[in-house]
Amino acid sequence: MLKKLKIKFITITMVLVSIIVCFVFTLIFHSNVRAIYESSISDLKKISELSISDFTDGVVNDDIKDLQYIPLLIIKIDENNEVVSQIKSNINIDDKTLRTLISKVDKKYNSIGTIDEFELRYYKEKIGSYKKITFIDISRESKSLESLFIILLLTGVFTLATFFLIILFLSSWALKPVELAWNQQKQFIADASHELKTPLTVLLANMDILEDNKTDTINNQIKWIQASKQEAIQMKHLIEEMLFLAKSDANKIEKIYSKINISDLLISQILSLEVIAFEKNVNINYDNIQEDLYIKANEKQIVSLLSILLENACKYCDSNTNITVRLKKESEKIKFEVNNIGPVIPKSEILHIFERFYRVEKSRNKEHGGYGLGLSIAKKISDENNMKISVESTAEKGTTFRVVMNPCTE
Repeated sequence: MLKKLKIKFITITMVLVSIIVCFVFTLIFHSNVRAIYESSISDLKKISELSISDFTDGVVNDDIKDLQYIPLLIIKIDENNEVVSQIKSNINIDDKTLRTLISKVDKKYNSIGTIDEFELRYYKEKIGSYKKITFIDISRESKSLESLFIILLLTGVFTLATFFLIILFLSSWALKPVELAWNQQKQFIADASHELKTPLTVLLANMDILEDNKTDTINNQIKWIQASKQEAIQMKHLIEEMLFLAKSDANKIEKIYSKINISDLLISQILSLEVIAFEKNVNINYDNIQEDLYIKANEKQIVSLLSILLENACKYCDSNTNITVRLKKESEKIKFEVNNIGPVIPKSEILHIFERFYRVEKSRNKEHGGYGLGLSIAKKISDENNMKISVESTAEKGTTFRVVMNPCTE
């Protein structure tokens, strides 16, 4: 798909560039043709005004030097198309050719025109009972235009080749986000399928056990029913998380923002997790929460964000340690931090920590549950609410997740 998209991108871009280049070069060529033609007509009319006194032995006098190198012929003919007088300069035309020229010009209606087979331009005018026809050689003009055409053609080919190489490079660069999104989507589907396969396998196995013991009482088989229920709940959570990410990707997340007391909301979430912390023999320290700090955001999403980060801290916290929660306003920003002492996240892993289904230690994630979507959802919520989320992890200070928020000024 990406290869076809790249080819389509290059083709469309090259067609547009080719049209523009052809238009520009055609415009340049026709502008030059027009300029040369007008200059030639101007010279032709100047020459037609010359008389025999302007020439000496067929050479143009000094006062008209700008015309002295132009091959020209001026003839005066009577009503029977017989030549009465003629002036030649830098041109050789025999009598037979001259009669042919007079015949061809006589048949033309326009006073100015060209006789292509002889590469001559003419200008005829009526002077009393006579006709005056002025000819100038346009072979140099034709060669000049031919050279210009070849130069423009070669330049055009070179320009298109250069643009092709540039577009080829730009197509790879421009399609990188698409390629990344496509690969992430494929990985997302593969990971989601894998994660759904496990609970479904467990459910089917439990159903088989119950079917094999269908004469037994429910009480004797309750552990299989409870196990199936637990797997179903986990599947429900996984599907809900995937739906949230899918809606976010499609920009269909509800954008209902309200003024929220983030201080009260955070304390409420901490209190709901104290039982889990107690079971792990972990203490949550939230003395550094500044009161009455307000933000404008989607309250439902902010609850999920706080819950994800606090639960994550509890899951991966060593026993008999503290989880420290801070919330304060500084430098016109509200900063929320949650720190725990536990496994250190390597720097190489931090770059991927917010990716979907990404797990730092797969074995520990299996132990603690979850599907590796929590932090990805936290990142999405932060982006949706114009917040910045980051993480730092060291052996000395532990792991700290930080969210920087904009205070509500209303």
